[in-house]
Amino acid sequence: MKKVKVAFVKYDMTKTKKRSRKDMLVDSQSEKSVITQLERIHKGEKVVAIHEIVWDEAQIEESIRQEKRELSSMIYGLVNFFDEVKGFGFIQADDEALGEIFFHKTACSEGYPQQDDTVEFQLSEGPKGLCAIRVKVIESY
Repeated sequence: MKKVKVAFVKYDMTKTKKRSRKDMLVDSQSEKSVITQLERIHKGEKVVAIHEIVWDEAQIEESIRQEKRELSSMIYGLVNFFDEVKGFGFIQADDEALGEIFFHKTACSEGYPQQDDTVEFQLSEGPKGLCAIRVKVIESY
């Protein structure tokens, strides 16, 4: 998951009041996420109040645009081969012009696909040519 940038936050802690922080990264665009990060930064001291949060809207909009680009560039295919011990396999892309695409087990997001599983993935340039990244099983056999 991508981090969300807080441009500015005003807050009070149990021991110190009227604190502020700029350019902080949090897990999601929520007050709870901001509180969690502030308590982590202040090593367990509790947040008493959040007075103001200013989100970095430009960064958030760019993240949304990038996620949309990534979703629109997903490719589908069928796993021809996967060796769990050696940690690699090959996918036959639905687009026959792409041919057979190499993937490494570290590119798999939710477990390892098996032969004949339908997967979605993205293309990337590897050391020996095209390879699949963000491999996700869509239908398992």
